[in-house]
Amino acid sequence: MKTTYKSAKGLGVWTIVGITVIYNVFMIVLINFINSYEIFNLFKLAFIAVNAYQIYYIIICGTLKYSMDEENLYITSMFKFKNEKIPFKDIRMYQKSKGYIKGVKLSGYGKSKFAIGRSFIHKVGRTYMFVTSTKNVIYLKTDDITYGISPENFQEFELKIQERHIENLQWENKLNKGVELRKEPKFLVPFIIAAIIVLMLTLNPIIMYLYGNLPDRMPLSFNPNFIAVEFGTGKQFAFKQMTYGLLNMGLLFCMYYAAYIFSKYDKKVFYKFIYTALVVAAFFLIMQIRILCTFK
Repeated sequence: MKTTYKSAKGLGVWTIVGITVIYNVFMIVLINFINSYEIFNLFKLAFIAVNAYQIYYIIICGTLKYSMDEENLYITSMFKFKNEKIPFKDIRMYQKSKGYIKGVKLSGYGKSKFAIGRSFIHKVGRTYMFVTSTKNVIYLKTDDITYGISPENFQEFELKIQERHIENLQWENKLNKGVELRKEPKFLVPFIIAAIIVLMLTLNPIIMYLYGNLPDRMPLSFNPNFIAVEFGTGKQFAFKQMTYGLLNMGLLFCMYYAAYIFSKYDKKVFYKFIYTALVVAAFFLIMQIRILCTFK
């Protein structure tokens, strides 16, 4: 039979809702002043992605609960957005804390007053956070990672943990050495794909111009409805597209070094940086291909 504990109520849901409202108002106002096809579509993509991200964490933060039976601890939320199963035999020890969370957020949402996602917590180490309130937080250490939770009936929950012969002890994890990214296939493959896309984005229009495959008159800017509002020479078009390519190249290298730095905290979160560069580069390449197919 499972015993279920709700997560302690905190500021998490209202914080995320407030940020979402501010973000949407800002984006809607800003979009109305954008008169560039590329930037308009990039903002639309960001608008959809960020709202999906916000809703995802609103649901998790508002419906998080912890359950336990004789053998396992379960951390779940609505729609199974979070669905963790932790065998008690894998939990080596636990410790408690109160007050602001001290650490580095690696992924997810929140930081000092609530946290959902991966963090590197001071004197705890790599932690998968499911903390909706910092009034009472319990950290459960396994060999792989530590879990941070904040149940409502904290004392009762702690007694249940102690009944499983899990002791309250202190520990401290140190930072890892930086991962050799070139040896990580999950990182290297998207990095190579992103690099190829950036090279195509940068060199393709220049090569087409040098070989005389661009018309003498090419569009340089569009309104949000993909109607050309400014024309220039093929050379100007090629150099504008090359500029987009160079900007994406800069983003790619920034994401590479960000991934290296974050890999010191947690080897499972640094992949997200390279995928950001990959998505942005793919977006600009698709825009370039559409322009070339329409006006070549």
